[in-house]
Amino acid sequence: MTATADAVPPGRSGRTRLALVDSTLHRLRVDGSFTAEQVAADSGVSVATIYNRFSEGRDGLLAGAFDRVLDRLVVVSAEVLTVEVLLDRGLEETVRAMVDGLVEVFSEETLVMRAALARLPECRSLRDSFRHHEAEARALNRRFVQLGQAAGHIVGSAPDELADLLVIPGQGGNNPLLLGAPARARLVRPLTTAIVAVPAPHVYGRSCPSPPPPSPPLPPA
Repeated sequence: MTATADAVPPGRSGRTRLALVDSTLHRLRVDGSFTAEQVAADSGVSVATIYNRFSEGRDGLLAGAFDRVLDRLVVVSAEVLTVEVLLDRGLEETVRAMVDGLVEVFSEETLVMRAALARLPECRSLRDSFRHHEAEARALNRRFVQLGQAAGHIVGSAPDELADLLVIPGQGGNNPLLLGAPARARLVRPLTTAIVAVPAPHVYGRSCPSPPPPSPPLPPA
């Protein structure tokens, strides 16, 4: 899996670029902010080297750090959203494992996400990174839905819509009300249930029997 702003060629230039992103991530995770001068000093290079490796300078460094976090989110989903996990654990437990993993990454990378999202409207490389990873997540989710439908564990005839449904926790999970909740697991549980209610085969009107008809009216007295 190769992210956009963090894609590097082999060789010394590529290693320098990776080291600069590593230093940026460290600064963001510890302090929530960084300067090009700090990252250059941490990496043992000059500020000019940063601009040689990242044409957008500080924004380029931020985009590289953002890429790393978004890569982690896609990997979390890819590790769980497989037909093997689905058959072994069922749909609800599979989705819950995905949501738990995404929320864990968001919790660990809160300061990185906050800094990147604050610059998103003004920075094209950040927007490109976001769109790239969103497309990657949608493709992954669509494949999972199609395999789940073939296995009879997911219902519905619109894989794209169901795939987009699974993108929601990948974006909405980065919420301070959720991440800062002392009983976070209690919030994740109903969130998972709500997501699963759409594609689950036990929902009335899909691949299971219809609900029982209403009882006949009582005869008049």
